[in-house]
Amino acid sequence: MSKIGVLIWRHVFESGDEKRIALQHPDISELEMITDIPYIDDGERGHLLDIYRRKDHSSSDPVMINIHGGGLFASYKEVNKHFNYEIAKMGYQVISISYRRIPETTLWHQIDDVMNALRFIEIHLSEWGMSPDRVYISGDSAGALLSLFALSLNSSQELQTEFNIAGTGLRFRAAAMIFIMLDTQRKDLMMALSNQVCSRKDKGTPYRKYLLDPSALLEKAVLPPVIQFTSEEDLIQKDSLKFCGLLEEYDIVHEFHNYSKGTEHELVHVFPVMYPDYAESREVYSLMDAFYQAH
Repeated sequence: MSKIGVLIWRHVFESGDEKRIALQHPDISELEMITDIPYIDDGERGHLLDIYRRKDHSSSDPVMINIHGGGLFASYKEVNKHFNYEIAKMGYQVISISYRRIPETTLWHQIDDVMNALRFIEIHLSEWGMSPDRVYISGDSAGALLSLFALSLNSSQELQTEFNIAGTGLRFRAAAMIFIMLDTQRKDLMMALSNQVCSRKDKGTPYRKYLLDPSALLEKAVLPPVIQFTSEEDLIQKDSLKFCGLLEEYDIVHEFHNYSKGTEHELVHVFPVMYPDYAESREVYSLMDAFYQAH
């Protein structure tokens, strides 16, 4: 499908998010926010990051890097701000990053953006009053996919060479994958994405196979412990189930939570990010925290 199809889906996604966010009014009086820090200083909105943390933060607080979702083609970091508020209230210093979007760019460039952000974060952790000793990563939907790419490249010199993207010195203790979008060649409502993931420049490259089938990353990656979430009402639940199977196949320490159909409200795709006030969302945050602290 054409770029126009992707842009139509972007409008649908972002219009819904704007309406939802406008109705939510969390108490953030205890928080400090530093917004729109450029990790590449080129004026590109996709090259900015935010910091969320308690006003009484300490350098010993754990650090969580968050990568937002949006199907690779919609939204920027602000779509996850209410989720990041809640994690920051729990005592984490949260770094939320944006990246450029398809169809204006390709998946390789999005991976490059994320790795550029991670290298920038590594350099500035001390300046921001953060410790490199307790760093975690989380991502939802497409953000979970980009987290997988980042963790994989960061752990494998071979993958760095194949992608021609440098790694970092960051060592992630654990990762949270929230309703991961694992497959890029969609046969569902997001099939408009499939033809936009790669460009002609990607043909013949050693990394193209990973863009088309991210599952292949696990053949070379060394992942940290992973906690996973999905639900029976997740429109792409099969991606999470497939990823859970891969974690088991490659003997990666993991914990999997699959929520049943909601009784008071639908537990839709990425509900912990979209609806922080749900009791189930609060449970997800508690489970994430316990998993992080255990690793």
